[in-house]
Amino acid sequence: MLEFFMLTITAVLVAGYIYVIYTKRKKLKKDYGWKSYVTPGAFVVAPLVALFSYLFEFGGMITWFILGICFITGAFFTKYLPEPREG
Repeated sequence: MLEFFMLTITAVLVAGYIYVIYTKRKKLKKDYGWKSYVTPGAFVVAPLVALFSYLFEFGGMITWFILGICFITGAFFTKYLPEPREG
């Protein structure tokens, strides 16, 4: 039962996050290139990796390594994100 709730909540949150990113990117006038998609992509992949690691009992150093790479990559590519608008 816990696995079902975790899967449902993660799926809803990830789908909502992708929708918000898509709608915000659609409104932008300037094209920022593929590098601006790396940070949101890394922050979408990280909870999916953690969830599948829990569901399939595949914990350990490999999962921590993948999550660490996701977070470091996401943090590095934040400099390519679009500038926020004031107001």
